[in-house]
Amino acid sequence: MRFFRTTPRVMPAQAAEAAALADLYRRAWADRACHLDSRYVAHETSSATEVAAWLAGGFDVFRIRQDARIVGAVRCCFPTRACHVDRLAVDPEARGRGAGHLLLEHAVARARRAGVARAWAQVSPKLEPALALFRSFGFEEVCRVRAEYWGEELALLELLI
Repeated sequence: MRFFRTTPRVMPAQAAEAAALADLYRRAWADRACHLDSRYVAHETSSATEVAAWLAGGFDVFRIRQDARIVGAVRCCFPTRACHVDRLAVDPEARGRGAGHLLLEHAVARARRAGVARAWAQVSPKLEPALALFRSFGFEEVCRVRAEYWGEELALLELLI
Protein backbone atom coordinates (compact mmCIF):
# COMPACT_ATOMS: atom_id res chain seq x y z
CA MET A 1 0.00 0.00 0.00
CA ARG A 2 1.37 3.42 -0.97
CA PHE A 3 0.41 6.39 1.22
CA PHE A 4 2.51 9.05 -0.45
CA ARG A 5 2.75 9.75 -4.15
CA THR A 6 6.25 10.72 -5.17
CA THR A 7 6.80 13.99 -6.98
CA PRO A 8 7.46 13.29 -10.66
CA ARG A 9 11.02 13.97 -11.79
CA VAL A 10 11.98 15.58 -15.06
CA MET A 11 14.79 13.59 -16.65
CA PRO A 12 16.62 13.69 -19.99
CA ALA A 13 14.95 11.40 -22.52
CA GLN A 14 16.97 8.44 -23.76
CA ALA A 15 17.21 7.06 -27.31
CA ALA A 16 15.49 3.86 -26.19
CA GLU A 17 12.42 5.95 -25.30
CA ALA A 18 11.79 7.29 -28.82
CA ALA A 19 8.78 5.04 -29.46
CA ALA A 20 7.28 5.82 -26.03
CA LEU A 21 7.73 9.56 -26.66
CA ALA A 22 6.08 9.26 -30.08
CA ASP A 23 3.18 7.46 -28.40
CA LEU A 24 2.91 10.30 -25.86
CA TYR A 25 2.70 12.87 -28.68
CA ARG A 26 0.01 10.78 -30.39
CA ARG A 27 -2.04 10.59 -27.17
CA ALA A 28 -1.51 14.25 -26.28
CA TRP A 29 -2.65 15.56 -29.66
CA ALA A 30 -5.45 13.06 -30.41
CA ASP A 31 -8.09 15.13 -28.61
CA ARG A 32 -6.89 18.37 -30.22
CA ALA A 33 -7.73 17.36 -33.79
CA CYS A 34 -11.30 18.66 -33.50
CA HIS A 35 -10.05 22.17 -32.57
CA LEU A 36 -6.95 22.54 -34.74
CA ASP A 37 -6.05 22.10 -38.38
CA SER A 38 -5.05 18.51 -39.11
CA ARG A 39 -1.75 19.68 -40.65
CA TYR A 40 -0.75 21.31 -37.36
CA VAL A 41 -1.74 18.22 -35.38
CA ALA A 42 0.21 16.02 -37.80
CA HIS A 43 3.26 18.23 -37.34
CA GLU A 44 3.08 17.99 -33.55
CA THR A 45 2.47 14.24 -33.60
CA SER A 46 6.01 13.09 -34.20
CA SER A 47 6.98 9.60 -35.29
CA ALA A 48 9.44 7.43 -33.39
CA THR A 49 11.95 7.95 -36.21
CA GLU A 50 11.67 11.73 -35.89
CA VAL A 51 11.99 11.62 -32.10
CA ALA A 52 15.04 9.34 -32.43
CA ALA A 53 16.61 11.94 -34.72
CA TRP A 54 16.06 14.65 -32.08
CA LEU A 55 17.72 12.46 -29.48
CA ALA A 56 20.67 11.77 -31.77
CA GLY A 57 21.73 15.41 -31.48
CA GLY A 58 20.78 19.04 -31.69
CA PHE A 59 17.91 18.94 -29.20
CA ASP A 60 17.50 18.52 -25.46
CA VAL A 61 14.41 16.42 -24.75
CA PHE A 62 13.13 15.99 -21.22
CA ARG A 63 10.40 13.68 -20.00
CA ILE A 64 8.37 12.71 -16.95
CA ARG A 65 7.52 9.09 -16.20
CA GLN A 66 4.68 7.97 -13.97
CA ASP A 67 4.22 4.29 -13.20
CA ALA A 68 6.65 3.28 -16.00
CA ARG A 69 4.78 5.36 -18.62
CA ILE A 70 5.94 8.64 -20.11
CA VAL A 71 3.26 11.23 -19.28
CA GLY A 72 4.99 14.43 -20.35
CA ALA A 73 7.80 15.77 -22.50
CA VAL A 74 9.35 19.01 -23.73
CA ARG A 75 12.03 19.78 -26.30
CA CYS A 76 14.58 22.61 -26.28
CA CYS A 77 17.13 23.78 -28.81
CA PHE A 78 19.60 26.63 -28.65
CA PRO A 79 20.00 28.58 -31.88
CA THR A 80 22.03 31.80 -31.65
CA ARG A 81 21.88 32.86 -27.99
CA ALA A 82 18.24 31.86 -27.57
CA CYS A 83 16.31 28.83 -26.41
CA HIS A 84 13.42 27.56 -28.48
CA VAL A 85 10.98 25.61 -26.31
CA ASP A 86 8.55 23.39 -28.15
CA ARG A 87 6.91 19.99 -28.25
CA LEU A 88 5.55 20.41 -24.73
CA ALA A 89 3.03 17.63 -24.35
CA VAL A 90 1.21 16.05 -21.42
CA ASP A 91 -0.82 12.86 -21.54
CA PRO A 92 -4.54 13.74 -21.37
CA GLU A 93 -4.95 11.49 -18.30
CA ALA A 94 -2.19 13.39 -16.47
CA ARG A 95 -3.28 16.94 -17.30
CA GLY A 96 -4.03 19.34 -14.49
CA ARG A 97 -1.58 17.70 -12.08
CA GLY A 98 1.45 19.91 -12.66
CA ALA A 99 3.42 17.91 -15.24
CA GLY A 100 3.33 20.74 -17.79
CA HIS A 101 4.46 23.20 -15.12
CA LEU A 102 7.37 20.96 -14.10
CA LEU A 103 8.46 20.49 -17.72
CA LEU A 104 8.33 24.19 -18.57
CA GLU A 105 10.11 25.05 -15.32
CA HIS A 106 12.85 22.61 -16.29
CA ALA A 107 13.12 24.02 -19.82
CA VAL A 108 13.43 27.60 -18.52
CA ALA A 109 16.05 26.50 -15.97
CA ARG A 110 17.95 24.74 -18.76
CA ALA A 111 17.88 27.96 -20.81
CA ARG A 112 19.26 29.89 -17.84
CA ARG A 113 22.07 27.36 -17.38
CA ALA A 114 22.89 27.71 -21.08
CA GLY A 115 23.31 31.46 -20.57
CA VAL A 116 20.93 32.50 -23.33
CA ALA A 117 19.33 35.93 -23.43
CA ARG A 118 15.78 34.79 -24.17
CA ALA A 119 13.49 31.83 -24.65
CA TRP A 120 10.94 31.56 -27.46
CA ALA A 121 7.84 29.45 -27.89
CA GLN A 122 4.94 29.38 -30.29
CA VAL A 123 1.48 28.27 -29.21
CA SER A 124 -1.88 28.18 -30.90
CA PRO A 125 -4.17 30.69 -29.14
CA LYS A 126 -6.84 27.97 -29.33
CA LEU A 127 -4.84 26.05 -26.71
CA GLU A 128 -5.78 28.41 -23.89
CA PRO A 129 -4.38 26.26 -21.03
CA ALA A 130 -1.01 26.03 -22.80
CA LEU A 131 -0.96 29.77 -23.44
CA ALA A 132 -1.81 30.42 -19.78
CA LEU A 133 1.00 28.09 -18.66
CA PHE A 134 3.61 29.96 -20.68
CA ARG A 135 2.28 33.31 -19.46
CA SER A 136 2.50 32.12 -15.85
CA PHE A 137 6.28 31.80 -16.38
CA GLY A 138 6.53 35.35 -17.70
CA PHE A 139 6.42 34.62 -21.42
CA GLU A 140 4.89 37.57 -23.25
CA GLU A 141 3.16 37.51 -26.58
CA VAL A 142 5.30 39.33 -29.14
CA CYS A 143 3.05 38.84 -32.15
CA ARG A 144 0.69 36.49 -33.89
CA VAL A 145 1.49 34.93 -37.23
CA ARG A 146 -0.63 32.99 -39.65
CA ALA A 147 1.25 29.77 -40.38
CA GLU A 148 -0.35 28.91 -43.71
CA TYR A 149 1.48 25.59 -43.99
CA TRP A 150 -0.23 24.50 -40.77
CA GLY A 151 -3.46 26.38 -41.34
CA GLU A 152 -3.25 27.97 -37.90
CA GLU A 153 -2.62 31.29 -36.26
CA LEU A 154 0.21 31.01 -33.73
CA ALA A 155 1.20 33.30 -30.87
CA LEU A 156 4.94 33.91 -30.72
CA LEU A 157 5.98 34.12 -27.07
CA GLU A 158 9.21 35.50 -25.60
CA LEU A 159 10.77 35.27 -22.16
CA LEU A 160 13.73 37.50 -21.36
CA ILE A 161 16.17 35.56 -19.23
